[in-house]
Amino acid sequence: MTTKPHVRALLVTSFSTVLAVAALSAGANPSVARTAETSVTAHWQSMGPDTSGGHLAFTPAAPSRLYVLPDAGNSVYRSDDRGATWGAPGWLGSHDFSGRRLAADPRDADVVWVAATAPGTGLGSVLRSEDGAKTFHTVLSSPTDITDVVVSPTGGRLFAAGTAGVWESLDHGTHWTLLPGSPGDAQRLALSGDRLFIGTTTSLYVIADALTHPHKARELSLPSGVYVQHLSARDGVVVADQSPDGNAVISTDNGSTWRTLSGPWGTDWVAFSALTANGEIQVETLQPAIDATTARKNLWISSDRGRTWTRRPKAVTALDLYEDLGSFPDRPNEQVVTGPAGTFSTYDSVRYRRIGVPAAEVDALVVADHALVAGTAVDSYSSRAALTESLPAGYQNWGWSGRSPATLGNSIGALAVAPGRGLIRARMALCPDSCIALERSSNGGATWQPLNSVFVNGATRSVAVDPRDPSRLYVGVYGLSSGLFTSTDGGRTLQRSSIPGLQGVRSVAIDPRAGGSLWIGDASGLYLSKDSGASAVQMLSGDVERVAVDPRDPDHIVVAGQNTLKVSHDGGVSFSDAVGQPAAHYDDVAFAPDGTVFAASADALDAPGKGVVRSVDGGARFTDIASGLPDRDVRSILVSPDGEYLFAGTGGSGVYRIALNLLGR
Repeated sequence: MTTKPHVRALLVTSFSTVLAVAALSAGANPSVARTAETSVTAHWQSMGPDTSGGHLAFTPAAPSRLYVLPDAGNSVYRSDDRGATWGAPGWLGSHDFSGRRLAADPRDADVVWVAATAPGTGLGSVLRSEDGAKTFHTVLSSPTDITDVVVSPTGGRLFAAGTAGVWESLDHGTHWTLLPGSPGDAQRLALSGDRLFIGTTTSLYVIADALTHPHKARELSLPSGVYVQHLSARDGVVVADQSPDGNAVISTDNGSTWRTLSGPWGTDWVAFSALTANGEIQVETLQPAIDATTARKNLWISSDRGRTWTRRPKAVTALDLYEDLGSFPDRPNEQVVTGPAGTFSTYDSVRYRRIGVPAAEVDALVVADHALVAGTAVDSYSSRAALTESLPAGYQNWGWSGRSPATLGNSIGALAVAPGRGLIRARMALCPDSCIALERSSNGGATWQPLNSVFVNGATRSVAVDPRDPSRLYVGVYGLSSGLFTSTDGGRTLQRSSIPGLQGVRSVAIDPRAGGSLWIGDASGLYLSKDSGASAVQMLSGDVERVAVDPRDPDHIVVAGQNTLKVSHDGGVSFSDAVGQPAAHYDDVAFAPDGTVFAASADALDAPGKGVVRSVDGGARFTDIASGLPDRDVRSILVSPDGEYLFAGTGGSGVYRIALNLLGR
């Protein structure tokens, strides 16, 4: 069975592993090439949700502008109104780039640079955009990783960090040279006046007179070695931390002397440190614990260079884990902070306002209680505005309760409506390996209550509820416990079916006519069970990602998979290949109330997604309708119950919608 890019089974056995996973996830990237496409027609609308963080860049040339490089690392988002609205993502290019850090030109607001690496190749690049992050091109190619980029206050001189050392450009990033004597394995850079601080995998270095006549890099004398994860320097204060063991160091004399950064947190690890524009030091600490989901977390703030500290526990409630911090140039007292579940604004680290970014991975969609509900890589979110014609201000936000979800063990693989019982979701928890937790909501996804007390090891993308008996539901499982699981008590207990040959169930669809009849889409093929999953007969071979039954005609079945779209009009007795389908990995299928069929194509390991295709003849022929869709990596699709809108959940830019009356026939 081939593992897809959207499979996020985390195997965590210690909290140091959790921190390493969090550090690596910021640079993760789907391992496929993506075509740079930024022109957006009026047809496809970005709906949000604004539930992603990442790395930040600001520019004095446009004080209200904010650039964000989301955690997926393959695009950059821009807001020109301090996060009130966001444009389409600007993809890093046609190569397999994973952005690590970014910097904006202080004098030309449309120029932005991204330090990027091609995972698995060891190759690094600096990319530059000259049109406000709409398009990017390579200005530095390195045979080794590039991990960070910083720009001087004038914009004329740039530095890039990488495995080979520190690169320098004297002409706005057009030409680059490797600084002689710069340390290898450079991870982070920070400019403070004329000093360039360099964090490596083992230590800290400084280059004096970096903006005029750079000296040879000098290793600094630290209390202990440090694998630098975060590095900040401002007004003579320098702080650095490392994620592997939570060690942190500080200098208050511009790097001349150093001490261990300590405070009231005692032996808790420093997971994040940063200097704010108004001179504060902010530190997030974490309790070393095997159970990462319940470990103690706190945010600490010092206004006197680390001598005294004030705890801000509500910051952790709002963000969970800090990723980056910065400020709009004309608002030094307002901090913009990112976490895995959003980008936030605060003046006091007590009250937070979520301002972005619509870069979520959306693996499941459903309509419940007159709202669109999206299952993302970090929790589920609901929006009533998404189903309305006139979109209100802030419609991309999808609401926020003031509490961010837990970062780890909170990916939502499947959503399903249980008639008369509410909404069911399957959450990928940590046990400590990846496992499935079923939860129910009776208020449209606002709050959730646990169902099963004994979790099933593995992952899922499919939960099906029997419309005739909502207490009976089916869960398709792949991974550690591949197979079909059945519940007869609304999800409180699950029993594994003994169907031979199943290698990883990705989809379950119920025939609404006859009790106990259901279709099972598996990595090995398509199966039909007529006895509620007790047994099944294989009907097709090959990888099946989704099987869908036409609610108007249950004999009409569409099957999707790798380079496969098949249709049956006789209840599965025979299947025929669709005509006109592009070769692609198809992940999802949806029927409109009038019988129109839509199929979603997602990124695969060896090819980019194709977006969305449509058939108006029951699946015999398909045509491309993804023109103008900014993200062709479509993981989930859904037609609104009234047939007005088609929603596409993408792998890295949230949900898009299109009015179906605009498509014509």
